[in-house]
Amino acid sequence: MPPPDLPRHSHWSPLIAANSVFSAAECDAVLALRREMKEGGIADSGGHKAYRSSRVCWLRPGPDTEWVFARAWDCVQRVNAQCYKMDLAGFTEPLQISEYAAGQYYDWHLDLGNDGFSIRKLSFVVQLSDPTDYEGGGLETLHSREPSAAPRARGTMVIFPSYILHRVAAVTRGARRSLVGWIGGPHYR
Repeated sequence: MPPPDLPRHSHWSPLIAANSVFSAAECDAVLALRREMKEGGIADSGGHKAYRSSRVCWLRPGPDTEWVFARAWDCVQRVNAQCYKMDLAGFTEPLQISEYAAGQYYDWHLDLGNDGFSIRKLSFVVQLSDPTDYEGGGLETLHSREPSAAPRARGTMVIFPSYILHRVAAVTRGARRSLVGWIGGPHYR
């Protein structure tokens, strides 16, 4: 029996990079919103350092962050309409500023999980650091045999389905800073 004639789309990609979503000045403005950075944890691992070593802080919606949320949401909606066509509802949690210093990393993982993490549909990462400020620390996805490196240009927003395996390789010099967020929607069915 042949499969049903389901609608298909030819623009799907495991990772979409939108260049210059944030200007250099806006990247600096996002970084200026940082509060106390704390050790980054992992939802289901008890924060085990074998998987992740980084520092994070959380940005909640408010008058000083509204423009960041709006810019990210606008970009995600455009990419979703063209590439993924997922049923999205909006942000599922605060935005995260991540900082990886020399020797720090986040090993291979998915952004999907139990409970509140089960409604994540799209993940995004905005490169806040100038790529000359650090070495190593590349965002990589794994959707075939070999990892694919995401672009490193400052202000670039990388969007991918939350079920794509990805990591941040160890930083070898300097510090890599990024803005991370998750867009959720009704459960997959």
